[in-house]
Amino acid sequence: MSDGRCVFLTGATGFIGGRVAAILAGRGDRLRCLVRDAGRARALETLGAELVVGDVTDRAAHARGLEGADVAVHLAAIYDIGVVDAAALYHTNIDGTAAFLDAVQSARTPRALYVSTTVALGPVPAGIGDEATRNHPPYSSEYERTKTEAHSLALQAQQAGLPLIIICPAYVYGPGDNGPGGRFLRDLMRGRVPALLTGPAWFSFVHVDDVADGIVRALDQGGPGESYVLSGHDATINHFAQLATALAGVRGPLLRFPPPLALLTGRLLDGVARMTGARFAITAENVRTVSGHRWLHSHAKATAELGWQPRSLEAGLPETIAWLKTQGA
Repeated sequence: MSDGRCVFLTGATGFIGGRVAAILAGRGDRLRCLVRDAGRARALETLGAELVVGDVTDRAAHARGLEGADVAVHLAAIYDIGVVDAAALYHTNIDGTAAFLDAVQSARTPRALYVSTTVALGPVPAGIGDEATRNHPPYSSEYERTKTEAHSLALQAQQAGLPLIIICPAYVYGPGDNGPGGRFLRDLMRGRVPALLTGPAWFSFVHVDDVADGIVRALDQGGPGESYVLSGHDATINHFAQLATALAGVRGPLLRFPPPLALLTGRLLDGVARMTGARFAITAENVRTVSGHRWLHSHAKATAELGWQPRSLEAGLPETIAWLKTQGA
């Protein structure tokens, strides 16, 4: 239950952040949200949020948002895989996190939470990882590299005594997803994915509403200096694709490409994309990410300490596909 705390949020207009903001406002928390453009944050204003306009790397803007705040949550990030703007990912994911952590320390905010990702923990060679798993190069994508470096900054801040909680969601899906996961589902439903891989990666698929619930639980109950994985239903990306296309009533990809061939195709299409601005379903980063890895990490700690439980893909994916259909997918 809320005691009417003032909560400073970054990334509150995003896929996960919008849901977190709605939960907090609905229970009586006072929201103060960092936004780049107030004109695109009307939904937050309807929640009664105070808007602080500024860039995620602007320490002065963070300072304004943190003044008198009881808790702070850093959700702002760029999640993109494929032909990406590497400088933008570095700016937002690394520099933005550094600015937030520095501002929390300067403001002496009594409680803070950073939303990382299991991608920053890295794939495991076998079995299931957990909060203590550590990533290392080579990285499959710029997103993985920048979020791993940002995660390291958060760990360093914890070790230095910052009252910081780290949350690591796994592969997040759900209605409203316009990121890489949502694009993948749209491409599947439109027949734009020519084939899947012969050696597919394993992911842990977690519904966005469960992630938002886990973040709020950690904000209320989590221990400063602790980390919590929010994972869900473990399955291969091929199983995810097959379930999605079956729910959508469309034929899934029949072909299976070996990863080296798919990677070569992705590199060639990346070159075309950079020259023309076109987007392709196959990219080098996508292929490296979904080839062979085990992106699997246990949510046992979040379940034991926060009482958090995720839903299955069978329970969460149908409404996601239904939403995509309303969007013309």
